[in-house]
Amino acid sequence: MLDYSAGFTSEGWFQNEMYIVLQLKKSGLSRKEILNDIIEKNSFQMRSESGIRKRFQMVYRRSETFNDELIQFYLMGSRHDQKALLLYSYLRCYRIPYEFYLEVIKYNYLNNKALIQTVEIDYFIERKETESEIVANWRPDTKKRLRSSILLFFRESGMLQKKDSVTYEISPIHMSTKLKEYAKEYDKLLYSFSELSR
Repeated sequence: MLDYSAGFTSEGWFQNEMYIVLQLKKSGLSRKEILNDIIEKNSFQMRSESGIRKRFQMVYRRSETFNDELIQFYLMGSRHDQKALLLYSYLRCYRIPYEFYLEVIKYNYLNNKALIQTVEIDYFIERKETESEIVANWRPDTKKRLRSSILLFFRESGMLQKKDSVTYEISPIHMSTKLKEYAKEYDKLLYSFSELSR
């Protein structure tokens, strides 16, 4: 199990950046070669090299959660497939959002509660503080960013849809039949996005 880390609070959605990195990985380049190519061409369209390096580190780390099949699904698949895979990479890299998915989103959905309130995120964080000294020691502004980061990813993926200022509706993510069939056989976490099943 991954350790708790607040690193995800500086994460972004990075859909296009992931595409660029996966294309270069597929072409057989090493990590260093991929980074050099991105810096040289300014593929991420950023102003500073240090900014590119920081973003690359996050995107590359998440790209490592994809095997060859998932890379292919990302590069050749629909925007829906890409969204599902981006959420997947995020949850595979960071423990807090992963546990939030299991303990709040999936739990609520399986118990016929298709809505979550923002206060449930606060309760979830409070619970994690009692379970982990690492989380308990995070600064208040980190915990505030934690909430908005979690919401960003689940909203961008389409799993959470805003109803009003404090309420979100939970809905399974639409995926192509091919990705869904692959996930059903090989990856329970990814498959659960489309079914929100046990």
